[in-house]
Amino acid sequence: MVKLAIDGGEPIRETPFPRRLLVGEEEIDALHALLEKERTQGGGFDRYGGEHVDAYEREFADYHGATYATAVSSGTAAVHTALGALRLDIAQEVLSSPITDPGGVAPILWNNCIPIFADADPRTMNVDPASLAERVTERTRAIIVTHLAGQPVDMDPVMEIARAHGLPVIEDCSQAHGALYKGRLVGTIGDMGVFSLMGGKHHTAGGQGGMVITENEEYYWNAKRFADRGKPFNSEETKNLFLGLNYRMTEIEAVIGRVQLEKLDDILARRRALAAQLADEIADLTAVRMGYTLPHTVSSYWLLMLHVDTERLQVTKEHFARAAAAEGAPIDPHYDWIIYETPWIRNRANYGATQCPWSCPFYGQEVDYEGSCPNARRAIDSHIVVRWHEDYSTADVHDIAQVLHKVEEAYRR
Repeated sequence: MVKLAIDGGEPIRETPFPRRLLVGEEEIDALHALLEKERTQGGGFDRYGGEHVDAYEREFADYHGATYATAVSSGTAAVHTALGALRLDIAQEVLSSPITDPGGVAPILWNNCIPIFADADPRTMNVDPASLAERVTERTRAIIVTHLAGQPVDMDPVMEIARAHGLPVIEDCSQAHGALYKGRLVGTIGDMGVFSLMGGKHHTAGGQGGMVITENEEYYWNAKRFADRGKPFNSEETKNLFLGLNYRMTEIEAVIGRVQLEKLDDILARRRALAAQLADEIADLTAVRMGYTLPHTVSSYWLLMLHVDTERLQVTKEHFARAAAAEGAPIDPHYDWIIYETPWIRNRANYGATQCPWSCPFYGQEVDYEGSCPNARRAIDSHIVVRWHEDYSTADVHDIAQVLHKVEEAYRR
């Protein structure tokens, strides 16, 4: 048997995998033109008096077939802005996916509302609609679902639950630009779609940025107001209408985002083609397979999840992943983000030592998160993560497949 690199053998690959290169001449030219305009005409890069933020909003909405889009400063700001648009009272409950980025949950707490985590579908790591239905209470006011790693949530049952209870749905598409559910782009199925445009996502607005899209005109104007300190947009009032934050996007971010948006379809096509190649090359493996994709969905592969059946292996999933990494593959043991397991939630570390909003007298209930999402833990414990992007070559993907073959052969029962 061939000796694995983790045990001192020769690795499949010693050269690093290519880094993702986001910027080309197009972004450089667009940014240079903006800087030259600033040098000669001034303006300060603010969206007011500029052209690129407004244009980016129109183009982003058009790409998704949406009527309205509001540009903001980050993905977290996008979630916060969408919640702010709902004008929720304090001490209400917002249902959330259990496995998500902290930025998808923090805005719930900044709105002085209580996150309630529904369990995951262990096949996809996304929220399970059946668990959502079980956790709706008389205090529930909204649902946020995260399309994790590019894989769409099963949205039809989510929307049935939401409509039955009169609840708005926010789709967190930060990891799923361009993913498709039954032919529809994610972000267009719920009441609002929110996007992170940071540098690690499918396309970026200058390293950060976010966007909120909707068909609901009231939500749109409230979102614009909330993201700019409550300004009285589309109102006869002349002063700020309600509490908001300064989440404005700059012209610098938008000019880059516009160019990046034009490249998104090519980025998605490349990621999907490489994923199809890997699926074909590992189809004969018995312990490792591609992560489950719901019927009638198309992933955008922000990360590529692999399911590992440890009953067919002599080692743990973690050891398998470490062995694959030692062979040179860009593989991590897990995406371990059950939010209620973080010290931040466990210690109720929100407003100093007050434990608000959980301790808020307007709420008056105990919330015990521990162990409430056992399928989320099962999902994490049965998947490994391949860091994935469009700048891999077919030879790179072949090397990943060779690593998986070598490691499975070594550890197969």
